[in-house]
Amino acid sequence: MAIPHMTQHMSKHEGKSNDLPPVQKRIILYLAKSDAQTIYGTNSGLNGHYKSSHTAFKALEAKGLIKKIDMKLYLNRQYPRYWLTQAGVFFALTEGADTDKLLRRTIATYPNDKTLQCALEISPLVGLEGFRIARSAIMDKGKLDDSDTTRIMLAGAQGDASIEDFKQLIKILRKYPNSYEKTKNQIGQFKTLLTKLESLIHREKE
Repeated sequence: MAIPHMTQHMSKHEGKSNDLPPVQKRIILYLAKSDAQTIYGTNSGLNGHYKSSHTAFKALEAKGLIKKIDMKLYLNRQYPRYWLTQAGVFFALTEGADTDKLLRRTIATYPNDKTLQCALEISPLVGLEGFRIARSAIMDKGKLDDSDTTRIMLAGAQGDASIEDFKQLIKILRKYPNSYEKTKNQIGQFKTLLTKLESLIHREKE
C-alpha cells in the first residue's frame, strides 16, 4: 500500500529532532522498520551495548513511545517483545522513517486501530506538520481521535497543498468510513462557524 508524499513540505533535515538521546532514536527507527523485537534482538541488530540498550528501552517505555506487544519463548524462557506506540509511530516519522513500510507494520501490529491507520496514511500529504500534530495529540490525550484527522487535514489547507492533494486525502478518508463521516461533520461545523464570523465582520463594517 503506497502512501503519496509531498516532498515540498519536508526535507531530510526538517525531520530531525533533538527530543531523544541518540541510542533511543536509533531504537525507535530500528523498530519502525522491524517487527516487534526483544531488547537483545534490537541490540544485536544495532551492534550496540546491551546495558545501554536496556536502559534506553526502559526510558522509551516510560515515555510512552514503545510498549510490550507479546512474549518470545527462547530456551524455555519468556522475553518481552516491543514495538512502537501511536506516539512512537509518529516520532519515527518525524525522524525520517519510511512511511509505506511503517504503515504496513502498523496495520499488522494494530489491525483494529483504524484511526491510527487513517492518520498515518493522510499525514504525509501535509508533511512534517501532519506528523507533529498527530504526535502532539497523542502525547496530550493519550491517543488519536477523529478530530485529530481533521486537524491534520486543515494543516494541509494552510500549506501549499493542491486540489489534487486534497482529492487524494478524501480518497484515503473514504477507506475509513467512521473517520470520513466525523471529519465531514466537523468541517461542516467549521464552515457554519466561519459563515457566522464573516457575517459579523460585515455587520461591524456597516
